[in-house]
Amino acid sequence: MPGMNQRQRVMKAAHKERREDCSIIALDKFIQATRDSGYKGTASAISELVDNSLQAGATRIAIHVEAKTSDEEKAIEVSVLDNGCGMDPATLRQALRFGGSTRFGDRRGLGRYGMGLPNASLSQARRVTVYTWQSTSVYSCYLDVDEIVRREMIEVPAPEIMTAPPSACAGTSGTLVSWTQCDRLDNRRVSTIVRKFEAELGRRFR
Repeated sequence: MPGMNQRQRVMKAAHKERREDCSIIALDKFIQATRDSGYKGTASAISELVDNSLQAGATRIAIHVEAKTSDEEKAIEVSVLDNGCGMDPATLRQALRFGGSTRFGDRRGLGRYGMGLPNASLSQARRVTVYTWQSTSVYSCYLDVDEIVRREMIEVPAPEIMTAPPSACAGTSGTLVSWTQCDRLDNRRVSTIVRKFEAELGRRFR
């Protein structure tokens, strides 16, 4: 740079390197490590989402497990739909942050530290998309493991209004959480996953 001697350039480069290397979280490694932590299995992760729905005042919760055929290794998609209070865009964005919960420390449910939605979802799938609505507008936001690892996603994207939301997004309010590219489900057969969901959810929420 003009007006900067060699020593100043070296110091500037070293300062930049230290700043980049000393971030509190190495995001690409964190997202891969956290996928291995905290949940004993798929049913346990789904229980977190059901708990979120209950805390949002939902009276109806539907869990959908569907087999896809395009990629055998990631052929199953899982979703949780509720008729709870839904979220505004700011709350949705916070809900997808690790530690970004608006109910931090709340002991009334399974999760207390804002790790539930993102951690539960990415422990089972490489991508989670959340649709939520409180009136006529449906907002969508997502996290994608591969984009994070490639450093293409360094923060939760701003929620977008959906012009053609999924047909399930109906009613006065609610939330739909969709897992795609599911590469860590306990089982590869839909019938087995459903059977385990029934047993585990029945035990937790009886």
